[in-house]
Amino acid sequence: MSLWIVSLALATAALPGGQVRAPLVMLVGCAAATTQPQIWDLTRAGAHTESSRAGITASEKDQLARQPLGQDAYQLIGVADFVDAQTSRAIGDRGAVLTPPRVNATGMLVSGHKVGVKGLFIDASPPRINLTSVVDLGLCR
Repeated sequence: MSLWIVSLALATAALPGGQVRAPLVMLVGCAAATTQPQIWDLTRAGAHTESSRAGITASEKDQLARQPLGQDAYQLIGVADFVDAQTSRAIGDRGAVLTPPRVNATGMLVSGHKVGVKGLFIDASPPRINLTSVVDLGLCR
């Protein structure tokens, strides 16, 4: 756990030479599966805000549920822990090494649903979020 915290601190710190950092952000949008099981889209995404913790608290979930959808779009990466078990097993070598009962996946990332996400923001083309937490907020309307 401490190695992950150190990695998170390094990822969110300014890098030498003026390189861009990868801040931890929180936002809502509509989840959509793509043809690649390891990459999902977050469409109609609202504005993101920076966060200091990787998980989503109960009060943050309530706050996210009230946030309106927006106009932005992101690719979601690091999805294997947040999709259903079958999709998780289709990512990389997971299907070869994990039997269905051994898959640890929350199932919170559901295509067509409004989701609240937290993750490391990667300012690229297209912009990406490397997920640390996901909550399902119901159908995307």
